[in-house]
Amino acid sequence: MLQQLKRHNYITPTHFLELSKGYRVILTEKRTELGNGRDKLANGLAKLVEARDGVEVMSVELEKKKVVCAQSQKDCENLLVEIVSERRVADEQRKQVEGDSERIGKEEIECKAIADDAEAELNVALPALQKAMAEVEKLDKSAISEIKAYKSPPKQVETVLAAVMILFGNKTDWTTAKKVLGEANFLQSIKGYDKDNVSATIMKKIKGYVSHADFKPEAVGAVSKAAGALCTWVHAIYIYASVAKEVAPKRARLKGAQESLAVKQASLQKAQEELAEVTAKVNRLKQKYDDSVGEKNRLRAEADQMELLLDRADKLVKGLAGENERWRASIGQLQNEIGRSLGDALVAAAFLSYAGPFDTQYRSNLVGGWLSAVREQQLPSTENFTFASFCALPTDVRQWNIQGLPADNFSTENGAISVRCSRWPLMIDPQNQANKWVRKMEESQLHIVDLKSKDMLRKIENGIVYGLPVLLQDVLEELDPALEPVLAKALIKVGNREVLRLGDKELDYNKETFSVCREAFIFGRYLKGSISFS
Repeated sequence: MLQQLKRHNYITPTHFLELSKGYRVILTEKRTELGNGRDKLANGLAKLVEARDGVEVMSVELEKKKVVCAQSQKDCENLLVEIVSERRVADEQRKQVEGDSERIGKEEIECKAIADDAEAELNVALPALQKAMAEVEKLDKSAISEIKAYKSPPKQVETVLAAVMILFGNKTDWTTAKKVLGEANFLQSIKGYDKDNVSATIMKKIKGYVSHADFKPEAVGAVSKAAGALCTWVHAIYIYASVAKEVAPKRARLKGAQESLAVKQASLQKAQEELAEVTAKVNRLKQKYDDSVGEKNRLRAEADQMELLLDRADKLVKGLAGENERWRASIGQLQNEIGRSLGDALVAAAFLSYAGPFDTQYRSNLVGGWLSAVREQQLPSTENFTFASFCALPTDVRQWNIQGLPADNFSTENGAISVRCSRWPLMIDPQNQANKWVRKMEESQLHIVDLKSKDMLRKIENGIVYGLPVLLQDVLEELDPALEPVLAKALIKVGNREVLRLGDKELDYNKETFSVCREAFIFGRYLKGSISFS
């Protein structure tokens, strides 16, 4: 290289240490990456098998659900036939009950009319009877004793007692009357007299008394109050019995009508209860039918949904049937790559540590020599190994190209070195391509400084503390000594902290996102210090 390009390249122990450390890191990362890819494909195959088994299970379940749906449909049809039959019976009973209810309602009206007519006629006699009974209530033993005290009673008193004796069916002489008056329950007999069953013979005899001009309660009461009260009672019994005699046929007819009505009402009540039972049965059947229809619809919906899912799953399984073999082949390929990563990672780590300053031809010769050495040691490796394809994903390379990195293999290798190397990269950039790419890649978060910037140290300090990328451009052969700890990544462990010294400050190091890119516009010049070229 010195003879052809007039350039020096220094190999230091640091390079070897980076090789050793980088090999472990790259091997772990690559095996993890390939293992994840293999596991995803294996999981995919397992899911395919699971889906295929699931399709078979769903097919069996679908057939069972179809049988259940068919039975449910048949049950619903049988229930519907039963409901129609029971509803027909209920409708017939309802019509009969409604007809009977209408007829009985008319008979109730007729009975009420007869009762009202009889009641109206009786109401004519009742006031007189009630008045007489009020007068009788006033009688006591002393009043009766007053009448009994007569040895020869006045004519009006004798006539009244004769009428009373006729009503009780006794002789009308004074001796008999006096004897009856002496009975202890005489007043109770008067008050409890059976006024509804006075015979026609008695009524005929009494008529001769009550029609007499002197047989008046006022006239008799002037002679004897007790006799006047009994006179009022006799008049009231006569009037009531006369009315009751006329009302009796109506009462008999009313009684017969009420008895007939009671029988019919009992029959109607029984028919109504039977109708209620039939109606309740129809309602229960209807509810059962509605439940059965709901269950049938639910089963049908489940069967349709299962059939849809089964169809989709079957299409998916059949569509991915070809992927099955491809995924199996890919798993085997990834497994082989995991085995070959043992040698490939070693060559990649060597490339990162040593190949940066060289051009394409030198890099190709170096990789060829390293691969030969790896194979001599019987380490597995890829036949056509390329650093760019091993250390950079195609998606990352495409994104770099979009951000301005040239698409040639040499630039791709330089991009991979810049991203994957453990030390900050020094970019020899005569055409300003790396500068544009770094600016585009980091965008607004990038701090751009040069050795002439007054705030250079402050921006680098912010980048260290807050984890921001820094582009140190236009570097020369000599650098500010304050930058040496930063560029050398001379980390100091203080407890659980990692700090970087910048000048006289010790700054907490944000190792997640902080990075430094050094960029120079010189080419083919002798550069001092440990550098990584890309």
